[in-house]
Amino acid sequence: MLTDPPAGSGWDFGGFPYGLEPLTLPPAGTPDPPALDDPKSFSETCRRIDQVASRGVPDGAIERSDAPDVLFTFRWIVGHQVSFVVWRLMAVLIDGVVEGEVPRSAALGPLCDYVRTYTAMLLYTGSCRRQTYHDVIRPSMRLQHPSFSGGWAPDYWPVRDMLRSGRHPFAHSPESADLHKALRLAQLVHDGVAAKLVPDATSLLRQSPVRRQDLRVLQLIYDNHFLTLRAAVSRHEVVAQLLRRLLAIAYDIAVNEFHAPGAAEAREEPQMLRIPAVRACESSIPDILSQAACCAAGLPQGGRSASVAGSWKRSSHWRAVAVAGRG
Repeated sequence: MLTDPPAGSGWDFGGFPYGLEPLTLPPAGTPDPPALDDPKSFSETCRRIDQVASRGVPDGAIERSDAPDVLFTFRWIVGHQVSFVVWRLMAVLIDGVVEGEVPRSAALGPLCDYVRTYTAMLLYTGSCRRQTYHDVIRPSMRLQHPSFSGGWAPDYWPVRDMLRSGRHPFAHSPESADLHKALRLAQLVHDGVAAKLVPDATSLLRQSPVRRQDLRVLQLIYDNHFLTLRAAVSRHEVVAQLLRRLLAIAYDIAVNEFHAPGAAEAREEPQMLRIPAVRACESSIPDILSQAACCAAGLPQGGRSASVAGSWKRSSHWRAVAVAGRG
């Protein structure tokens, strides 16, 4: 498990530019082991993500990718890994509200940040050309299983109702307007990316004759495709892995075109991905990455240590940390 802060001012992820790293998460739905969180240990990485968002990368830090298959495979795997972590952060925060350990008002801001991050990852993973998806990405999933489906994602189930139906503890709260707006955009982008990559709506699951398998096996297969392992790891270790990925993504979109060359001419994007709200989200992805990093690490925007950090609770859950991230 790689949890060290990225070293130097250049690319430090996966062993080479646009390489991949395994992600280690606790089993979905299990309590988190105790963690000794120190937000200051994350401040330098958060600062670097913020700097890339605002100023770009230093000269010579990383070359543009000249291999679309490598670049968009990187985006597919790492973007999904970020989503897994964000789903987990959301689930634990919601659990804290339900159990009365986190005030609803304190949870809304971080939840909005995490939903926006998930939306950004939908756009990021779906930024390839349709041909690349069908020639490279889709076959790699089919090799894992002929019915390969996003519904097998273990970390998705605890937040499924919120992301798909808007059902959450804040559903009738007048202060939750921003969260509802973020959730509606996430669903719109999800549907738009699906329409872009698979316009006939024929998923691998619908194509496959294979049915009625053990969900535990399917979830292991899903994790395996996305280089995700399960072990009793602390929140500190999970956040460190998240920050490594957010910095790598920030470097990528700073030096490479967000959309694959020729995508605009091919007119592959459905109309729902061309509306102003989606374009605004897309152009804000660097800032979304920076905010997500600071929120998860318990630091204000820009990576400086939060004044409330010393009063954080050391518990077997991550709830207080997620709330302090808005401090």
